[in-house]
Amino acid sequence: MADLLAFAPGNYRCLASPGAPFSAGVAADPGFALHRARFARPLPMAEGFAALAAHLARLGRPMTALAGCELRSPAPMTREEFNAFNAEYLRTLHGWGVRDGEVNPAARSNIAPVLEIPAATTLFAFTCTVPEPGAAGDFLISGKPELEGTPQGGRRIVAEGDASPQGMLAKARFVVEFLRAQVAALGGDWAGVTGTQVYTPHELRPLLEPVFATAGLTVQGLALFPAWPPVRGLDFEADVRRIRTELVI
Repeated sequence: MADLLAFAPGNYRCLASPGAPFSAGVAADPGFALHRARFARPLPMAEGFAALAAHLARLGRPMTALAGCELRSPAPMTREEFNAFNAEYLRTLHGWGVRDGEVNPAARSNIAPVLEIPAATTLFAFTCTVPEPGAAGDFLISGKPELEGTPQGGRRIVAEGDASPQGMLAKARFVVEFLRAQVAALGGDWAGVTGTQVYTPHELRPLLEPVFATAGLTVQGLALFPAWPPVRGLDFEADVRRIRTELVI
């Protein structure tokens, strides 16, 4: 489990692993809320980051208020390609001060759509902290694929290479329980989840009752994105959030 660390410049706490390109999740500090903004159409990275910066400026918020990014890539990457992409991505965030030593505090998801595939990586949405009297409890968990373990201790793909109904059930159960643990580690309320996003090119219907309904995640609906996780060899990813203010720009 990642360490819970305070990122004071951003007014949020994060589940961070030193050296990792993003945190496992964030929670707004008391007196601050998370606001999520989705672009009407995903923007190329440079253009999207410029629009993100302009949005924060309009809110009178520092760039360090950036708490999460949601990306769309052309195709799943090899581990080497993923590492190279992360280095470029972090160059921008580090330039904004979204960094605490070896910790990269902002949360992230990054998927590869199977339909309307972008020519290059785009920015789909972002989340930031905003002061709000009496606000408490907002959180955002990063996209989690069916990958268990740590880089230091070794990693294993759950039901690797098995996209059968049984394999997908094992993958989905692992991911949802991991997300639940991350919410608890942030001090969040699982019953307060306001949004769940699922990323897979495979059939979701067989997983709805045994996994998502059992976890209490179907009342508010699920957002399904037909897509691959960002690294080759993975089949399923999901994330959850408690964000009460969301807009389209």
